[in-house]
Amino acid sequence: MNEQQIYLTLINHWKEQYRQLHDILNSEQSALEKRDFTSLESLVKEKDRLIKTIRVEQIPAIINQGSIKQPNLAEVKMICQSQEELKYHWQSLMELVDQCHFKNEVNAQLIELITHSTKRMFNLIKGCDPDNNIYDHKGDSKVIKHFGTPISA
Repeated sequence: MNEQQIYLTLINHWKEQYRQLHDILNSEQSALEKRDFTSLESLVKEKDRLIKTIRVEQIPAIINQGSIKQPNLAEVKMICQSQEELKYHWQSLMELVDQCHFKNEVNAQLIELITHSTKRMFNLIKGCDPDNNIYDHKGDSKVIKHFGTPISA
């Protein structure tokens, strides 16, 4: 296997891992939207396992198949961006990495929204609203009592 084939194999290896991550992130988003916490628990475990694998194997054993020295990630990036035959493959890998990062950020925002919504709901059920948005049937803010203590809204 020549050097270019080794780097192409490496890129394809990473692409496969990031495609799996992409699929997990899509499923995670769907589980969050449906509030399917049972599925979400297993998806998060699978996502964490895959991310650990990606981090541990930054330069997997594929490189050792060739006659090239073990490069670091910066060297791999530089080599792949400097060779026309590898440039396209590297760019498509980076696009996939960016998509995964974006999807993970979206899922984090969904979790934040769900958490905020749940806390707000519990506060309303308890009869207090820290956002001071409790109104009566006429739309006027009013004072409510929570365990005998007045709370103005």
